[in-house]
Amino acid sequence: MAILLLFGSVLLLSLSYTFVVRPIFFSPLSRIPSAHFTSHFSNGWIIWQRYLGREIKTIHDAHRRLGPIVRLGPSELSVNSADALRIIYSDRFDKDEFYAAFDNYGVPNMFSMIERKPHAGRKRMFSNIYSKSALQSSQVIRDLSREIVIERLLPIIETAAVQGGFLNVLEYNSAVYMDFISAFIFGLQNSANFLLDSEARESWLVRRKIAKGSGFWSMNFPLLTTFLTKLGIHLEPREVDCALDEIKHLCLEMLQKVEGSSEVRPKESQKDQKDDIWTKPVVYDQLLSQLNSSDKKTPPPPLPKSQLRLAVASELMDHILAGTETSSWTLAYLMHELSQRPDLQSSLRKEMLSLSPPILYPSSILTQKSSSYPDSELPSPRSIDSLPLLDAILLETLRLRPSVPGSQPRITPPIEPRSPISICGYNNIPAGIRVSAQAYSLHRNEEVFQEPEMWRPERWLEATQDARDEMTRWFWAFGSGGRMCIGNNLAVIELKLVVAAIYTNYTTKIIDDEDIEQLDAYSAGPKGDKLILQFKKVR
Repeated sequence: MAILLLFGSVLLLSLSYTFVVRPIFFSPLSRIPSAHFTSHFSNGWIIWQRYLGREIKTIHDAHRRLGPIVRLGPSELSVNSADALRIIYSDRFDKDEFYAAFDNYGVPNMFSMIERKPHAGRKRMFSNIYSKSALQSSQVIRDLSREIVIERLLPIIETAAVQGGFLNVLEYNSAVYMDFISAFIFGLQNSANFLLDSEARESWLVRRKIAKGSGFWSMNFPLLTTFLTKLGIHLEPREVDCALDEIKHLCLEMLQKVEGSSEVRPKESQKDQKDDIWTKPVVYDQLLSQLNSSDKKTPPPPLPKSQLRLAVASELMDHILAGTETSSWTLAYLMHELSQRPDLQSSLRKEMLSLSPPILYPSSILTQKSSSYPDSELPSPRSIDSLPLLDAILLETLRLRPSVPGSQPRITPPIEPRSPISICGYNNIPAGIRVSAQAYSLHRNEEVFQEPEMWRPERWLEATQDARDEMTRWFWAFGSGGRMCIGNNLAVIELKLVVAAIYTNYTTKIIDDEDIEQLDAYSAGPKGDKLILQFKKVR
């Protein structure tokens, strides 16, 4: 009996030292301020905040109280420092297992890849087609701009404006960007047409609504979730899993179309006998050619040939998801702010009319013989991008309402004696520590962004060059470093084009913005699923 008591006492003391005493008093992280009194020895508090859907604001409050670096758990840190971004999001830090939740069809993609080297190889496959110069000079982008924005979206808005109806812009924003990104990936002939196909659009939106807010278990307990799923145990509600499967099935359908296309693909774009535009499947062609390439810099993934198709599908599905909802939410918040400011709409319209040519709808040169909006009547993406007020409005929307406001976790690498990890003045951060920053907090630094909770586009126009450079240094809507969002240039081009097309021709007014507040989640849009606006034709 005495031996058992002695053994139990030793075990208890050992466990107490390992999980309580050492993390509190002897860990290299002990001096870092703790966001909660339990954070030194337990992850329970921060995991509970994530479960309740209030992680982002809780972390932000901790930074306001405690400074630029806080301890969230025994081996987890959060930082709110532009200088720290250059360290954490450098080439030395791998991603956390959290990102495995973004695998599609059970296969990693560029976004979900944990290690740096595989990610770097995959990113090189796409870097040229997503570059700003390539996109601005792309004939495919011009064709998609005309077909989707001018030929599909503006007639819908025109009808609503003439008839005095209202539109849920969240719904149509999703349709615009789904049509655009899927056409850029698979070609217009193989892509979605949510703007005109209301049944397909509503089906997609219903499934996205069901899946909204899911992912807690897979993001926080990836290994456990994977293990239980293999045993047939699903931690998420079954309807969520079914909705996600149906969402991903859409990508497989478009992939099958482009694979089965027997037509000779155009070099850029062309019209078929029915006068429909056919465009090059830019992203699909690029990925397929690179995966089949013998270039040692971009080797094919170590997968059996039977899984190569799923690797393609996983990658392209990620581009669809990343390029649809994020842009949709950003445009909704931008339109919400503009709709409260008629004078700013007028100023923006005046700037839009300076484009050569301006995006006037209907075009003054349309005839009864052809209702097609001529390509020559569209201003270049470069000229739209150069408009200062439009740029300031978009930057301010992305600052205040970033579509990915949540933490981007990384793992500290093994310690190198010549270059130990130091963050925010704390030296010798050990290996294996989860450390992250979040755009929500970076964008609310009161020393950089005065009145940070106010939407003030003029801050970007009135700032001195030094002040603007500092704001840019803290601006993190697309991340930074080697893992920065590869589609940021495409997103900006799409957003500016749609804003220019709408506000050159119409004014907007809020009819119903209930629950427009942004969710507290890794990627987040409005709590509600609506923003009802009234459109009026500019006379």
